[in-house]
Amino acid sequence: MKLSYEVFVRHEVYQILQRVSADDQKRFCNFVESLADDPFRAGDATTPDDTGRVVQAKVLGRFVLFYWADHAAKEVRVVDLTLASG
Repeated sequence: MKLSYEVFVRHEVYQILQRVSADDQKRFCNFVESLADDPFRAGDATTPDDTGRVVQAKVLGRFVLFYWADHAAKEVRVVDLTLASG
């Protein structure tokens, strides 16, 4: 059975995405689309949000993408996109 979750991207993430290169946009889109089919996919690290929820952090080229899965609602929430440090 194939899982299929809805993926929601915060407006702030969308705005950042409009200002990055086509390569960065493609890398972002490919990974986000993969989350719809595999919402259990782990990031490279985890961090708690303000409510204590575990948020996945995935390095995508120059950026770090933050997301979490709401399995009860069959949704993945993309909550932040920041420049990777280092």
